[in-house]
Parts: sequence; structure tokens; C-alpha cells
Amino acid sequence: MKTDYLISGAGASALSFLDVLLAETDATVVVVDRRDAPGGHWNDAYPFVRLHQSASFYGVNSRHLGAERGPHQDISDPKYELSTKSEILHYFHDLMENTYLPTGRVTYLRMSEHLGDGRVRHLLTGEITEIDVTQKIVEAGRWGDAGSIPATHTPSFEIAEGATCIPINDLPRYAPRHKAYTIIGAGKTGMDAAIWLLENGAHSDQITWVRPNDYWLLKRESILNHPACFDSTVNAFAKELEIAATVTDISQFCDQMEQSGTWHRIDTSVTPTRFHAAVCSSAEAAALAGIKNVIRKGHVTQVAQGGMTLVEGAVTVPQDTLFIDCSASAGVVMTDGFPPVFDGNTINLNLIRPFQPLFGAALIALLEAKVPDPEIRAACTHSVNFHDTPAEYIAQMLPAMMNQQAWSKVPVVKEWMERTRLQAMNHLMAGFDPGDRAKLELLGRFGPASKAAFKNIPKLLAASA
Repeated sequence: MKTDYLISGAGASALSFLDVLLAETDATVVVVDRRDAPGGHWNDAYPFVRLHQSASFYGVNSRHLGAERGPHQDISDPKYELSTKSEILHYFHDLMENTYLPTGRVTYLRMSEHLGDGRVRHLLTGEITEIDVTQKIVEAGRWGDAGSIPATHTPSFEIAEGATCIPINDLPRYAPRHKAYTIIGAGKTGMDAAIWLLENGAHSDQITWVRPNDYWLLKRESILNHPACFDSTVNAFAKELEIAATVTDISQFCDQMEQSGTWHRIDTSVTPTRFHAAVCSSAEAAALAGIKNVIRKGHVTQVAQGGMTLVEGAVTVPQDTLFIDCSASAGVVMTDGFPPVFDGNTINLNLIRPFQPLFGAALIALLEAKVPDPEIRAACTHSVNFHDTPAEYIAQMLPAMMNQQAWSKVPVVKEWMERTRLQAMNHLMAGFDPGDRAKLELLGRFGPASKAAFKNIPKLLAASA
């Protein structure tokens, strides 16, 4: 078998890359995927999961996800434009079956893994297929493979005989059999489990929540990319840069981000130490704050009927407690020295903008198709790592700003960014009046703030080290 490109993985980032590559070139592509359907981790996600960001700029460039915006929609709804698992899977499945494969330029090898150098092994038969790749191999699953997801996660704690401990995927099936629930994990998955229980009739007193860490959260209503929210959203993003440009330590940054209304927290009496950029509405945060039985004794080491052992002590729980393991870590901080995006005959779909892997994958495909200069490619694709803490997040602003500056200097990239649906700002700017001085003044804050932040962040990080 011969092909121009081999893409290892058929998750969201892989398909975002594929979509632009097909649109901008006449290349042939083999997509190799361990799963039996496209969509990556969405195939294994818990049934009630939703997007954490707006569907308006999620997915692939060529097709909108979800319902088109209309006057009937309530943008204050905490679930506004947050597509469900079934919607997302249908979207990706339909793209593969009814858009990409019919081109005749895409071969989809499901239930297979890429062993390297074009060698593909079928997971059921073990048969090896040698693929002659004339252009490049695209590694789309490196970040996903480094993390873990609830459905396949192995708990790091012991489960004693008689205790019922489930992944969040099984919550709808097991919840009716129990009257007490213990959520293990403080991140977005744990929040989703708690919200699901509360929305389905559980009382907050029935829930115990193990939170070894507390997280700063993005306030959803402060960053909506709807034209009606132009002023508040643009102000939030400009204010973040202005804060990064002026503060002298990390705690100041966090405090001012909260005061600005962009960040918030579940428990205002506890200062969070973590930030994964999870998005949570004020209504959801208030509901979560109603859960008062919060355990902060470090990580769980054992669960048993009637109790738990944690690093910093033991606690009792009702005998019939359902333990819900929400401790998987999807986002992983990669170790130093991970390969660059353009690495010889390999393309690595690293993050090049915080929180937006699909935008990044699409832009990388555009660079591959339209920008042959290796120096320009390198300047546009400084890798942006994931982050566990506010300090790590601030550090990743630097490569992100370097990329943003480089993109603005490449005409074909600049033009693409002004029209792609994967650019959140484009949806915010819909119907923008170039004569609106107030809005122009808001946008004008970005340039000076970016320059000042870029200079101050190294000092800020050094002072906080």
C-alpha cells in the first residue's frame, strides 16, 4: 500500500488535521486507529459528558458542530453550545463515512496500530501491513496516550472486598442502587459526577467529595464567544494580559484573575493550588459549593465498606456508599525534550495554543500544505505544554504569544485565521462594526498588554520560583 501521509490516530485532532490537509492539497492519506470508530476518546467517554468549550469552534474547519445560532437560544444557559457525547460522535462518524472516505483519497484502517516506519498491525488478526509513506507520518495520539481516561483508568488505590467502586461511565447504571455517594477526584470529571447526581435528584448531604486539591476555574459566562458578549469577553482576555503584565507574584495573578471575574472557585475559604482551565458556570459552582462533606486529607489509598484510608488519615462513610473514581488524568504535562511539531519526516500534533488542540492541528495542516519554509514553520509552532498549576499556565503564555505573533506575519496563515470557524474570536466578531470606537478601544488593549506581559512573565516566574 502506498500513501502520501499516514495519520496515527483518528481522534478529534487527527480529523481536524485531515480535514484541512484534504481541503488544501490533493494528498492521499491512510488513517490508522486502535479504536473501531473515529472520534478518539469520545468513544470511551461517560454518557452524560459534554463539551467544555463552545461547539461553535470545536470540531473540524469544514463543518459546523451543533445547531446554528439563533435568537431563540439562551446564552445564559450553563449548557449553551456544549454538545453531548452522542452529538459529537455522530459528527465525527459522519465526517469519516460520508465526507472523507468518499473522496477516494482516504483509507481508514480501524482496529489497527502503527508500529512505526509505516508498519501497521491489525489488533485482531496480528497481520502486518507495510505502507509506503511518500510524504510524512503524523503522530496524532502522543498526548492522548500519555494521559488516562475514566473508562480505562486503573485506580491508584486499593479496593477492598465488598466495596463498590466504579468509573464515572457506570454512574447512571449504579446510582439507583445506592443512597450514598463518594466522588474521588477534584477535577472536571469529579465536578461532572457531582452535577449529574444533583441534577438527578441526589441531595448534597448524600455526597462525599474527596478533593486532594482545589482548582481555579474559568467562569463560563465571562468568556462566551457570542457577539452579544463581545465587551465582557474581550475585556476578560485583555484583562488577563494586563494582569500578567503588572503583577509580581503568582498569588497576585490568581487574586486579580478572580477579582476580574474571569476565574472563580468552588470554596472561597480555600485557596486553590491547581489550574487545568476547566470551565464552570456560576450556577454550577454554586451547586457544587452546596456539597459540604468535602475530604481534604490527600489522595485515597484504600476504599472499603464504611470507610476510606487517605494519605493523611482515615474517614468513615455510610456502609452502602458507591465510590466513583474520577481520578484519571486526561491532561498531562509532557516531560522536557518532547519532539517539535515538524520533526523531519514526522509531524507531531503538539499543542500550539492553550486549550485548543483542534485549532492547532488544523493550523499545522495548513502550514504543511502552504508554508514550505522550515524556519517559518518552526516560528509558528512553538509547543505549548499542558499545565497543572497557575505558574505552569503562565509559563505557557510565552510560547503561545510567540506563535500568535508569528501567525500574524504569514499572509496565508493570517488570511486563514480570519475565516476559520475554529478561531473563537471570529464568532465573537460576527457583525462587528469597524466604526464602533468603543469596541475598537477594547481590541486596542491587546497589543500593548501582550508586549508588556511578554516582558514581565519571566520576571514573575523567577520571583515565584
